Amino acid sequence: MAGLGLIGLTAPAMAAPEKVTVCHNNGSSWEALEFNVNGLSGHDQHPLDIIPPTSQSAGKNWTDAGKLLYVDNCAPLPPGETLPVVVEPPVVTPPVVTPPVDPPVVVEPVVEQPVVVPPAEQPVVHPPVAAEVVAPPAAPPAASAPVVPAQPAAATPQVPARTGAAASATTNLGTNKGYNAQTAVGGAEYSPAWVAGLGALVAAGAAVAVRRRADASAAG
Repeated sequence: MAGLGLIGLTAPAMAAPEKVTVCHNNGSSWEALEFNVNGLSGHDQHPLDIIPPTSQSAGKNWTDAGKLLYVDNCAPLPPGETLPVVVEPPVVTPPVVTPPVDPPVVVEPVVEQPVVVPPAEQPVVHPPVAAEVVAPPAAPPAASAPVVPAQPAAATPQVPARTGAAASATTNLGTNKGYNAQTAVGGAEYSPAWVAGLGALVAAGAAVAVRRRADASAAG
């Protein structure tokens, strides 16, 4: 009995050391690690770890958000710790807004455009072409009849007056005036004046013939 009592007195002195569960972040996920409270100093280089408060420290990242992560990913809260009260934001129901009623579609009356009849094209009036005036060929100058110099009148031969018996004989022969005229003229019809007149007629006929030929050539 004395031995059992000794064991009972020494049991509190040999109680297990205080341990703590650390919620460790390895870079991609959360992991629960249990440590002696005396070995927490090695986690100072892990800034994302969540450590509850102990008798040796005040904890690390132990906030309302840290507690929620701790409970969700690693372990329950230590005794005496409580979760923060999560206040759900009130659900705000937006008022129902009735869209405005579309105004009725107003159909514009169809206005028929008046048919515009284009004016008839006026006929093209071509001015009359003036007839080309063809000037008739100039008539060649009329050939003037050669001027025939006037021939001096032939001198009438003077018959010497008969004297004496010759004059009486002539008187006695009787009056034959025609004969006497012809006889007196003698070769008057063959005188130079008559020959000159015949030459003038021939020259005038030749001039008329030349003019007619010239007119015929111009008309052809």
